[in-house]
Amino acid sequence: MAQQKGARRPRAILLIVIGILMMAAAGVWYGWQEHESRQLRASLRQTPTAVAPEPTATLVPTLTATTVPPTPTTPTPAATTAPTRPTTATAGLTTPPTATAPVPTATSIPTLAPSGTVTPAPITTSVPAPAGVPVRIVIPALKIDAKVVEMGWTTNGSQSEWDMSVLKEAVGHHINSAPLGVPGNVVISGHNNIYGAEFKPVSQSWPTEPGQWQRVDDFTDRSDILNGLVIHLYNAAGQQFDYTIEEFYRLKDTGVPLEQRVKNASFMQPTSDARLTLVTCWPVWSNTHRLIVVARPGTP
Repeated sequence: MAQQKGARRPRAILLIVIGILMMAAAGVWYGWQEHESRQLRASLRQTPTAVAPEPTATLVPTLTATTVPPTPTTPTPAATTAPTRPTTATAGLTTPPTATAPVPTATSIPTLAPSGTVTPAPITTSVPAPAGVPVRIVIPALKIDAKVVEMGWTTNGSQSEWDMSVLKEAVGHHINSAPLGVPGNVVISGHNNIYGAEFKPVSQSWPTEPGQWQRVDDFTDRSDILNGLVIHLYNAAGQQFDYTIEEFYRLKDTGVPLEQRVKNASFMQPTSDARLTLVTCWPVWSNTHRLIVVARPGTP
């Protein structure tokens, strides 16, 4: 009996030592993550607006319909009298100079119908065409340069969830979100603490210092620390699309009612306006919250 107790004592001591070492390692890791986060936030405050390099051939998506100049009006001749050409500047109506008459590029000139009425041609507007899906994302101020892959979802019984397993060395473009170059919500999700952790800098950017974020409601907070930063998206052809961050939210996603989780997911729903939405988790050592970054086309 005494021998058994004596044999157990070294094991107990070894387990205690291992536990102490693991706690120490966790403390060092946590301290380093916090140190990195503070350094990143300090640099963001010093340069609140990222200066994007001027590319030689940048394509900024045109997301509004082209305005067509008004069609010049043509006087309608009387049904019983054929129109006559004035012989002098004072006879009848003077014809406007050709050089100053606006000529719409997408509108036909009205033609005179046999009945004597002017039939205007329908006005057409240019509609932007989709430019494909993003294949690369770059956020210079956060030192993010990551591959973008298409991300679908998996079904488990009656529930469906996004298939984050494809994001081992990339971030994911939600397959049901908008492509580039047209109105809609381009949604991209990424990990913050596993695999490549491409969106870790986004997670580290959320400020923990007092006064650096504002409460929206019981489950939502907002910060402006990322406002003004530029995001570049690229398609397979190498075309560049620029966005500027305007909103940054932290959403509580663990231990909340189903209604709140549905509300959180509304950030990923389709929109009528053009925007880019980034999604990741917070904090780096846990996943209790979701971080949402909302950016819109253009640069500061």
